[in-house]
Amino acid sequence: MEKNLRDRLITVFIGVPAVLSMIFFVPYYNHILFSLLVLAMAVIGSLEMSQMLFGRRILTAWLAPLVPIVQYLQGVFGLNAQLPDLVFILILLLSFALEIKAGEKDDFKSSIERLSRSAILVIYPSYFLSFIIRLMALEGITSYALIMYLILAFGNDIFAYVWGRLFGKNNKGIFKVSPKKSIAGFVGSLLSTVGLSFACYALFRSHLPEISVLYRILLGLGISITANIGDLIESVFKRSAGVKDSGNIFPGRGGALDSIDSEIASAPIFFILFSMILEAV
Repeated sequence: MEKNLRDRLITVFIGVPAVLSMIFFVPYYNHILFSLLVLAMAVIGSLEMSQMLFGRRILTAWLAPLVPIVQYLQGVFGLNAQLPDLVFILILLLSFALEIKAGEKDDFKSSIERLSRSAILVIYPSYFLSFIIRLMALEGITSYALIMYLILAFGNDIFAYVWGRLFGKNNKGIFKVSPKKSIAGFVGSLLSTVGLSFACYALFRSHLPEISVLYRILLGLGISITANIGDLIESVFKRSAGVKDSGNIFPGRGGALDSIDSEIASAPIFFILFSMILEAV
C-alpha cells in the first residue's frame, strides 16, 4: 500500500474518530482535551517552523504559542477579549526589536529577510491556530460547528486525493512546488467540500444556527480554497528549507505541520465566516 493512501486511511479511521471523541465526550472548559491537542500542535509546529526558517529554535518560536494559549484562557475565564491580540502584537514587536541588536553582526544587510522570517514565525502556525480556540469560545457556538469545520477541512484533503487519483493522471503539474497535484483534484475537492457543507448542515441542522444557502456555499468554497493553499504553502516552506518533512514527530508521516497544514490555513476563514453567520441570525 502506498504511503499517501495509508496516511489518509489512518487519518479517516483513527485520527478523525479520536478527535471527534475528544469533542463529543469532553466538552468541559471549552473542550479542554481538544484544546490541549491544538495547543500542543501550535508549540510543536512553531518549533518546526523555526527550524525551517532559521535552522534552529529561536526565542520567538517559544513565544508565538502564547497567542493560542492566552486565547484559550480568555475563553475559559472570560478575560478581556482584546488580550490575545495584545499578546500577538507584543510578540511580533519583540521579534522585531531583537533585530535592532542582531542586525549589527552584518551591518543590517539581511535585516529585512530576518524580520520577514520572524513575522512568518509569529503568524504561522500559532496565530492561525488560535482561531480554532477562538471558535470554541464564540457565544452561541456548539460542538457541531467545530465538527463541521473539521469535516470540511479533513474532507477537502481526502477528496482532493480521491479525485486526483481517479481523474488527475493527465492534468498534473499545475504547480511546480507539488507536481503530483492535479486540476481534477482541486476542482473535485472544491465541489465535494461545498457538498459536505450542505450535508453537514442537513445532518446537524437542529444544533446549528440558521445558515443560508449562500453561506453554506461560502463555507465550502472558503475552506477548500484555503485548505489547498495551506497544503501548497507548506510545500513551499519545505522546498525553500531543503527538507522533505517539517519534522519527524509522527513516524512515517512527518511533523506537526505536515499533518495539519490544511487546518492551519483554513481555521481563520471558517471562524470569520461563522462569526458573520452568527451576526446575521
